[in-house]
Amino acid sequence: MSYYRGNLAVELERQSRTVTKTKRTIRIKPTIPTGEKLLYLLFISITVIGLGLVGVRYSQISQYNYDIQSTKKENRLLSEKNAAVKLQIEQLSNRDRIQNEAERQGMVFNPEAVHVIGQSKSQAKVQASSLPAAQTEQR
Repeated sequence: MSYYRGNLAVELERQSRTVTKTKRTIRIKPTIPTGEKLLYLLFISITVIGLGLVGVRYSQISQYNYDIQSTKKENRLLSEKNAAVKLQIEQLSNRDRIQNEAERQGMVFNPEAVHVIGQSKSQAKVQASSLPAAQTEQR
């Protein structure tokens, strides 16, 4: 019937079409255990939270430094204003200026009615009597 390379004496081996089932062995690669995965997750979570807290604290410190700098600047400006106001008070409370302003408004100098704050009455009398005669005559 069939020829096998020209030899009729050899019978061909008939291949049967039977299906043979072979079992495949699936090799599962070892993975990290669930407990260890949770431990890693916990460690990463704690690290992220810690870094977040450090960042928040750093921003608070930065805000405090900004507030300190602005307060120092405001304090310096207020002390300059205070110095200017003190100078103005000293200029306005000058005895000669007050006396000139009083004379300009028509007031007359009476050494008996003068009360100097911070001096005793004897010092005030000495000071009033030490005025030049020309000034006391004008009044």
